[in-house]
Amino acid sequence: MDRTRDLAQGLSRIENNTYTALQPKKTTVIDFAVAGAAATTGPFFALTALSDAVLDISGDENIVTPGATLAIAKGITIYGNFGSIELDSGIVIAYSK
Repeated sequence: MDRTRDLAQGLSRIENNTYTALQPKKTTVIDFAVAGAAATTGPFFALTALSDAVLDISGDENIVTPGATLAIAKGITIYGNFGSIELDSGIVIAYSK
């Protein structure tokens, strides 16, 4: 019984920590038609494309090579540590803590 209880408590802690880690404190809608190619400063931990989007990202070399562009299809969310975002086209929601 103790093992089952300990496992349940451990899983509950993981669930709570994951929820807290992924819960944004602020969302920012970045629209190329409104903002143009101006960079939006983060840090952001996730981006969701509201339309097909092409962007330049700084701050997470695990996602793209610095200076490279990234295409995200409508409805796709990517996770990382994004220092700033510069849209070349489209609309995204940027999530920050």
